[in-house]
Amino acid sequence: MIRVRQAFAAVFVLAAALTAVGPARAEEDGPRTLVAAFQNGLLGVMKEAKALGVKGRSERLTPMIDKTFNLQVMIATVTAPYWRAASDEQRGKLLAAFRRMSIASAATLFDDYEGEQFKVIGERKGSGPTVLVDTQIEQTRGDPVDITYVTAKIRDRWWIIDIVVDSGISELTTRQSDYQKLLREGGVSRLTVGLEEKATNLLAGKEKARTETAQH
Repeated sequence: MIRVRQAFAAVFVLAAALTAVGPARAEEDGPRTLVAAFQNGLLGVMKEAKALGVKGRSERLTPMIDKTFNLQVMIATVTAPYWRAASDEQRGKLLAAFRRMSIASAATLFDDYEGEQFKVIGERKGSGPTVLVDTQIEQTRGDPVDITYVTAKIRDRWWIIDIVVDSGISELTTRQSDYQKLLREGGVSRLTVGLEEKATNLLAGKEKARTETAQH
């Protein structure tokens, strides 16, 4: 987690100057409102999951993820220092592949509804410029699942930039560990190919997203 937090600090400085394709703009929302809106939208997709199918879920989730998650900051964080050394074209392709994989992961992970309810507990100050929004998924069977969204204000609006499930390892820490092998093999280009392949396999039903990265 420490390495990810240190990387955030560098990426926040870099973010304003990045010229690669960025996430869609949206109206101003506070951290709690942003998270609640995303969870409500996700719950709606889950309730229609079977009827929508993986393609329909992917289409419904795309604008929600674009509006809520700063995927550019996330991929720049987990691939530093490779991101900083990449060209604008390489960054754009990597961001597009990461976006496609992230949407495909959510579309395959949230494929059913069994009475779950989302509850926002509150928000608190995080490390550096971040605000943490604590939430729970209340299940009809089993204990509630604690989920903390890490948010930050970037370019005059709030974004989700990480997720921590059950007070454990963060999404970005997991992704960073997963991506290092591919980055060492062939840098940003190799990771881009790997993410595209994973997205294709997820959408084709050949692979299932891991449950430990529960919201994204």
